[in-house]
Amino acid sequence: MFGVLSQLAGIGLLLTSAWMIVRAAEMPPVLYLMVAIVGVRFFGFARACLRYVERLFIHDAALTTAVETRVAVRDHVDRIAPRALTGHRSGDLVSRVVSDVDRTVDREVRLVPLWISAVCSVLVVAAVLAWIESWFGLVVLATSALALVAARVIVPRSTASGSDDVVRTEGRLAAVSAEAVRSAPDLVVLGATRATRDEVRRNARQLAAAQTATAFGSGLGTAVVLVLTGVAMAVLAAGTMGLDPVLVGVVVLAPLALVEPLDAVVDAERLRPAIASARARLDELESAADPIADHTADAPVPTRWDLSLEGVVVGWDHGVTAPVDLELPQGSVVAVTGPSGVGKTTLALTLARLLDPVAGTVRLGGVDVTRLDPVGVRGIVGYLGQDDVVLDTTLAENLRIARPDATDEAMHEALARAGLTDFVHGLRDGLETRLGEGGRRTSGGERRRLSLARMLLAGHRVLVADEPTEHLDADTAHRLLDDLVSLAPSRTLVLASHDPRVLAAADQVVEVHPALVTRAPCVA
Repeated sequence: MFGVLSQLAGIGLLLTSAWMIVRAAEMPPVLYLMVAIVGVRFFGFARACLRYVERLFIHDAALTTAVETRVAVRDHVDRIAPRALTGHRSGDLVSRVVSDVDRTVDREVRLVPLWISAVCSVLVVAAVLAWIESWFGLVVLATSALALVAARVIVPRSTASGSDDVVRTEGRLAAVSAEAVRSAPDLVVLGATRATRDEVRRNARQLAAAQTATAFGSGLGTAVVLVLTGVAMAVLAAGTMGLDPVLVGVVVLAPLALVEPLDAVVDAERLRPAIASARARLDELESAADPIADHTADAPVPTRWDLSLEGVVVGWDHGVTAPVDLELPQGSVVAVTGPSGVGKTTLALTLARLLDPVAGTVRLGGVDVTRLDPVGVRGIVGYLGQDDVVLDTTLAENLRIARPDATDEAMHEALARAGLTDFVHGLRDGLETRLGEGGRRTSGGERRRLSLARMLLAGHRVLVADEPTEHLDADTAHRLLDDLVSLAPSRTLVLASHDPRVLAAADQVVEVHPALVTRAPCVA
């Protein structure tokens, strides 16, 4: 509504000014111009105020819709990760959640409203001219309708391929750039910076070419609008013979008043293919199958947290292990070992209810987990990965990922149990210390302990740790392992590792082979 009123105020400003200029040329007494003078001031002031209010509403709607859409996409990604995301690069995923969501929001805030404003403006101007002379209104109506049809047909078709290329190339460029930044030290050591630079530049050139193609279509639409406006002005000028001179300026300039709303539609239509392409990419992401089967959660999450596996076969697309039979009593420490690639991480993800087993039954507290809400199971069983994310924000905010309402006391307690008391005391700003991108201001051991503190803060009773000592020096790994084992018996620990120190610290060891699973008592 405010957009339409703002556009009409601009049209009123132009037409009133045209009338006043022609009337002033006749040098009447100034009182004859007072109404027009007041009208010009009113329309000029109203246009600015209405446009400001319109922008407030547009930005509020855009930001609100973007946040709601982005949260919905994030929630879906959270449900399908990690199984359904194995074919996606991280930079491309970020591009979908950020750029593609922004483009889909454009339909509601930059496409539909501009069409409404343009149509209302054309109808009002046509009605004003028809009041002066009926066929004047028909001329404006006809040329404006042609301009709108051209905008709807020509612009999207001429920019469709370019817009699709823009969206997809942006995703590739984001993925390549993110990987280049993240892997920069390794690329320098390996002497592979030139190849990476060339790939980034190649994607940048492709993006520029695609953007040029879309700009050509938009320019073509603008040219059509200007040509039709010129035709309308010429036809109306030829028909003003014998018309009151004061109205000539109003009639001739009326089509010019419609250039802004019509050109805005052209610019909006340039976005239509990009919006459709972005929507398709989001739909592709949202259509990814949930790796957790849609079972009926007909049982309450048990208070007990013992785990048992009966004939469990794990894998991604097919089973990679022989059936596993395993009992994990409350407070036990179990190590899962085997050669790299045999399925230790897959078994850990299955225990954490991030994957369904290919066959067999996993029970939590004596209840088949397929009868339990997956979120409820994950509230009891937590997964500690090798590369858990540390965000570029404060230590407190990194901890609150696990529990948003956590108090400072609760966070300090979790950090202490994770062995980070001295680390926190050494920070100048304590919990409010920023950790840097990827936690670069912390060591590998500190990042691993921070991930452990998150799990403790979240209240998980079963901790499934994947290679907890990997990539750590011997002393750091030994101290971290001691702190992990000390959590038993208040926690059940499942440690997937081939590190002999981890195996020695466990109550029992499960050795996983592609076709064989054996269990042996731990030898200290």
